[in-house]
Amino acid sequence: MTPEQVDALPVMDLASGELRARLTGAVITGVKTMTTSLHRSYLAEAEPLPRPGLQRLLGVQEESLGVVEVMEVALVPLGEISQEVARGEGEGYASVAAWREVHEDFWRSTGEIADGETQGPGLGDDELIVVERFRWLPEHSLVPAPRPRRVGIVVTDDYSKAPDRDTDPLIAALQRCDIAAEPVIWHHWEPGPEYDLLVIRTPWDYSSRPQDFLAWLERAAAQVPVLNSPALIRWNLDKVYLRELETEGLASVPTSWAEDDAALRRGLAEHGEDWVVIKPSISAGAFDTELLRADSAAALTLGERILARGLTVMVQPEIPELSQGREKALYFIDGHHTHAISKGALLARGGGLRGGTYLEDPQLVQAAAAEISFGERTLAAAARTTGTETPLYGRIDVVDSARYGTVLLEAELFEPALNLHRAPWATDELARAIDRRLTQSVEPGAGARSLTGRREQLS
Repeated sequence: MTPEQVDALPVMDLASGELRARLTGAVITGVKTMTTSLHRSYLAEAEPLPRPGLQRLLGVQEESLGVVEVMEVALVPLGEISQEVARGEGEGYASVAAWREVHEDFWRSTGEIADGETQGPGLGDDELIVVERFRWLPEHSLVPAPRPRRVGIVVTDDYSKAPDRDTDPLIAALQRCDIAAEPVIWHHWEPGPEYDLLVIRTPWDYSSRPQDFLAWLERAAAQVPVLNSPALIRWNLDKVYLRELETEGLASVPTSWAEDDAALRRGLAEHGEDWVVIKPSISAGAFDTELLRADSAAALTLGERILARGLTVMVQPEIPELSQGREKALYFIDGHHTHAISKGALLARGGGLRGGTYLEDPQLVQAAAAEISFGERTLAAAARTTGTETPLYGRIDVVDSARYGTVLLEAELFEPALNLHRAPWATDELARAIDRRLTQSVEPGAGARSLTGRREQLS
């Protein structure tokens, strides 16, 4: 398409001045794929609504920057604006509420909301919003443009048992780093090369179908680099890794590992009438994890149910400090400690969960220097054992036990809740760490390409 042909297209002008420069830059880098406006403004000016098709993107000096293809134009009530729309705006909105607040302020500043509406709660939920969905066509760019960087954040589609509070803030922070990011539901996406990087985050249903997840991971790693490393994930998927970390000098809760009925009965008998925690070696969200008397019928039944699923049973003594809610989760990004939380006690004596449902109560706490050092040594041992680099992120769960000292409960190295809503500074740390990985060579899986990127400015 010639410059003259571009100039003949209908116009897409996004705000003005410095804001326009920022928004057009986001369009060209693929970060911004949607724009919204008040329907009432079109009515007031007697202007027709935009139509799907090609438009020219205007720069600050009213010059043509290139071409966008508008794929959809819809009228959406303000109260029905979704997180997808807020994310598509590409301005780093972590929630619809944040999008709405900024946009109402903007519409007031431009006079599109009448003086009588500038006070009070703002626009009503039935206010119609024009939502345009589009894509930048780099082959028709009229200006030097940076190479778009795309990151897929791997999630799932069912958070009925526990909410995912991490993905939206992370995507918003990545947008502020000029990185186009979007959620990828692992079992709906057939791996292809459209992303520069996949970051495994909250695919929490993996434990109900681990073989399907591992097969998907192998296909994904053949197409695109994946973090954390697939080799680390495969190792970390099954808690038998705790035995390897013990050989590295990292103490964990004494555990009887049972792979058959005889071993299960021996493991339970070792604890007599004491209380024990019984759980599968592959699990998430405390599924099939209970605090029971070792000599109870319920303990044997639970163990047999886990064995029937083809999993290894873990039998551990009750740690009083755990039952008192004194477990700490230590978070690390690129090997650096960022925050720690206490999530409270979860298991009820006699079976089930306290309160009847899986409900963490994460609260920020301070980690002692010795605990942070323990976490650092755990990360180093995991990387050394698997022959992988320092994980992009990790959560090391520990408890300081009067009987056993500081012990490792779990090393969550591919899908931990990071509790970014409690530690917003860690969100930016993670986004910057992903940015660094994109600008370096990332070790790909078999067949995947290496990554190199450059941060360039639109001229």
